[in-house]
Amino acid sequence: MRPLRFEVLRLEVERLLLLLFAVDRFAVERFAVLRFAVLRFAEPRFAVLRFAVERFAVERFAVERLAVERFVPRRFAVLRFAVERFAVLRFAVERLAVLRFELERLELLRFAVERFAVERLAVERFAVERLLLRRLDEPELDVAAGIAGADASGASSSSPEPASDEVRYDCSSVGDS
Repeated sequence: MRPLRFEVLRLEVERLLLLLFAVDRFAVERFAVLRFAVLRFAEPRFAVLRFAVERFAVERFAVERLAVERFVPRRFAVLRFAVERFAVLRFAVERLAVLRFELERLELLRFAVERFAVERLAVERFAVERLLLRRLDEPELDVAAGIAGADASGASSSSPEPASDEVRYDCSSVGDS
């Protein structure tokens, strides 16, 4: 009987060992499955992280693009203000040019007025000289004296002599104006 009992015992031990190894094998397989499950879930998690990193990169570049677009109007504003400043300077230069030409025109007008004044004075001088020449013209005096019956000195034989306190006026140039 002993051998039978020993045999049963051995079979029991083998069965326990098989169960133990089976449990171990299933435990290893279960851990393997869990490890693969973890890896399988880790892969989408890393994919999510990768996409998150890519999304943040896209958003960072979008922010940089928007920052560049925000600075572009400022750059154009600076250029616009530079253009406006040069336009103001150009108009100031044109205004000064207009003022310079206005001053030159006034100078020309002043010189023209002075020239006409000189010409007017020359005309008046020549008129005075003409009147003097007419007054001092000897043939006219001779004709006037002959008509009045006077000699060349201007004295008339028929007219009375003026008194000593009377002033004698020469009216030979009256009406020649």
